[in-house]
Amino acid sequence: MRRNDLLERMEEIGRAVAEYDGTLMLLALGSIGLETDRLDEYSDLDFFLIVEDGQKGRFIDNLDWLEVAPFAYQFQNTKDGHKVMYADGIYAEFAVFDLPEMPSIAYTPGRIVWQRDEALEAFATPKIVTPATDVSHCYEEALTNLYVGLLRERRGERLAGFELIQVSAVNNVFKAHGEMSDPFNPTRRVEVQHPEMIAFLERAVLGYGRSVEAAAYILAYIEERHPVNATLKREIDRLLRT
Repeated sequence: MRRNDLLERMEEIGRAVAEYDGTLMLLALGSIGLETDRLDEYSDLDFFLIVEDGQKGRFIDNLDWLEVAPFAYQFQNTKDGHKVMYADGIYAEFAVFDLPEMPSIAYTPGRIVWQRDEALEAFATPKIVTPATDVSHCYEEALTNLYVGLLRERRGERLAGFELIQVSAVNNVFKAHGEMSDPFNPTRRVEVQHPEMIAFLERAVLGYGRSVEAAAYILAYIEERHPVNATLKREIDRLLRT
């Protein structure tokens, strides 16, 4: 999908919501928000619709405000919003929040596409921010991911082991490296913004059935950067050799 198509669709939605009573702001997020320099043929629409107190249900239950072009697909994936695809292939994920909810919602700063009142501009920047990374905490989480993942693996639960070792532990190692490009998903844009992690990935994410080999490498990687409790290391090593 072309950059201009996505930007224009976002503007069309903004013009549409302005016509409805109860709407307050349309806030674009991610690459359609403040990071439009990242827009490419693989981008989609991600946004919040902020409405008056008591109006949320109307805009979740009836998507007439979003039908600026024909829908080909839609489903409500959370209590707050839907995922939709237009017939021309433009894909969108959105959530609807009423004004009292906004102070408790965690999100990255967004771009105001439309607003009913300038006093609402404060909601473009969240008051709740993701906490600073605690490197020690992240590595300890990764180590326990390895241990429990190996328990699952040795029990024969290979898929559960894979998820803990090659997904959860890897994510925690990413977090230990500090600020990632997406605070809600540390795997996003790793290859572009953190190319130094590619060599780690090539040995830490080996696929289904190879979690023991991956765990051994991740453990060694962590040991080079963080002190590992002797008892925990002994038990992980025991599971690696079983």
